[in-house]
Amino acid sequence: MMEYHKIVDRPIVTEESQILREKANQYVFRVNPKANKRQIKDAIEEMFRKEEIKVVSVNTMNCRGKMRRQIGTRNNGRRAHWKKAIITLRAGDEIELI
Repeated sequence: MMEYHKIVDRPIVTEESQILREKANQYVFRVNPKANKRQIKDAIEEMFRKEEIKVVSVNTMNCRGKMRRQIGTRNNGRRAHWKKAIITLRAGDEIELI
């Protein structure tokens, strides 16, 4: 069992994630690629225990790292692969991210 601060890396705050938050009460986080949905759900509920939120569902997707050129060489490299989680909260609950 991993601690919640090792599972949830950071929130993803983009224009698309703000639209999800307003319309569907969903929040987007970057999470540990080895974490499963149950661990992510427990970690989010533990992190925001003071706000007494309830996670309804967790959707995850594995994102591939982008190809990048090395500066000053012809060699190509790759950024690390990562995992994104979309958390749906029950109606009326909200998380203060900023």
